[in-house]
Order: sequence, then C-alpha cells, then structure tokens
Amino acid sequence: MNISFAIALHTTTTKLELAIAEINQSSGRNSQIYSIYKQQSWELGRELSVQFHDCLNMFIGDLSWTDFTFLAIATGIGSFTGTRIGVVVARTLGEQLNIPVYGIDCETIITKSQQSTPPRSLSESLLAIAYEQWQAGIYPTWQDVLPLYES
Repeated sequence: MNISFAIALHTTTTKLELAIAEINQSSGRNSQIYSIYKQQSWELGRELSVQFHDCLNMFIGDLSWTDFTFLAIATGIGSFTGTRIGVVVARTLGEQLNIPVYGIDCETIITKSQQSTPPRSLSESLLAIAYEQWQAGIYPTWQDVLPLYES
C-alpha cells in the first residue's frame, strides 16, 4: 500500500489551524482511503508571523516534505497579515515541492464545516474540500492561489 499525505494551513484568524490527512492508495486512484492523520491549533494573535514556521515545523514532525501530495490554504477573507503569510508559505511550498496548492475561500470552508455532524474544524474542512478537488483531477498550480481581502 502506498501512503502519501496532504496538509491544510488556515491562517486567516488569530488562531493558526493545521491538519494533515493520510491518503492510502491500494491499487489505483479509485481505491483511496482518506483520513485525518493529525490536527492542531494555536491561538497566536499577533504572533502568527513570529511563530508560524516553528509551529509548522513542530507539527510536521518526522514526516518528510516529499511525502506530501497536495497542500490546501485558506485564502480569506480574514486577517490581512495572517492570510498573506499563509498564502506566501503555501505558494512557496507548492512551488518547491511541485505539488498542487488548493486555495479555498473562507466562506466555502465555513459552509463545509457546518454541513458535517458534528461540525469539522476549519482546517479539516479545508482539507476535505481540497481532497475532493484533487480526487476530481483538478490540479491548480501555486500561481493560481491569491489571497482574498474583500468580497
């Protein structure tokens, strides 16, 4: 069985939310098992720009960046600085790892979260939306991801 991972970064509020999904591929694209590997959040307030990389590094732990199949980022509307930092990190990782980066707006993430019983965290919902797009064969590039500052 081939195992890969996907990561979601939600940086549009004072709380940093990260989630990793494990994707088990047995024989083909249609026989995949997707599950949340781990998730965590930190209330960072205005310290996001200072602590984001340390939190991300600690959260990734022993996983290798080359094990990631795709990445998802919340693009806003939200905190200007938090959104911008998250999008820059996501685009940089996507470019360097040559993996799809799914930019999802916060309204779509919140709607997906509220459709689950019990409601999913924002990072879990972000990851679920990106996974559905990845499953459908939609492969955006890091260049396609731009932050939203107003509707």
